[in-house]
Amino acid sequence: MGLETARPSAHSNIRSSDGDDRIVEQRLARLLHLNAELAHDKLLYPTERDRVNASVMTSPIDSKKALGYFGLLIGTLPPFALVLKAFSEIQPGERLSSSVLGFLGLLTLAGVLTGLTGYASRKFVSNGVDKSSRFRLPNRILMLSLIGAVWGAASGAVGGLALFVIGAIFAGIVGAAVGAVALPLLIGLRSLVGHGDFIEMRHFLPIAFGITLTLCALILGL
Repeated sequence: MGLETARPSAHSNIRSSDGDDRIVEQRLARLLHLNAELAHDKLLYPTERDRVNASVMTSPIDSKKALGYFGLLIGTLPPFALVLKAFSEIQPGERLSSSVLGFLGLLTLAGVLTGLTGYASRKFVSNGVDKSSRFRLPNRILMLSLIGAVWGAASGAVGGLALFVIGAIFAGIVGAAVGAVALPLLIGLRSLVGHGDFIEMRHFLPIAFGITLTLCALILGL
């Protein structure tokens, strides 16, 4: 009888121990989730002033969307500027050969693909930009240039595939150079008018178009 009563008691202790372990694990999971939310909230709103200013924005966009829109613009418009430049240099009465028209069509397609790739990769770029904010200013600028170079190279290479392997290599090199300069410039200007992780659309558009159209003007020789 003693052994029979001891066995249920042992099993009960084991079940109780397992239940306590599950409770501890659940509490630990909730604590980790809460800490992650607090860290994300601190990243979105570094100061209470940022939180207040962000709450009164009329059309805010976060950094992920802003980077996506910027990638779409700066990937698409410069190749279009090249096509426009080619057409602007046509003499009156001159006709373009079918091969030239085909090349310009592929160049337009390359711009579309580059812009879409820049937009699609916004999440990875945003994560890199967030991580760079933990470093001091000189190191942060260097990291942003590196992130921009990788972003531009990848987007340009994908778009350049429309112009075959040589086009992908050339577009990747050009994209890296553009991204290395454009991304730190975008983040720097954004920090002047943004609040936390957000910026007003009416403030973002002049910055994004200003950088992109300046590049287009250089291409057109304006």
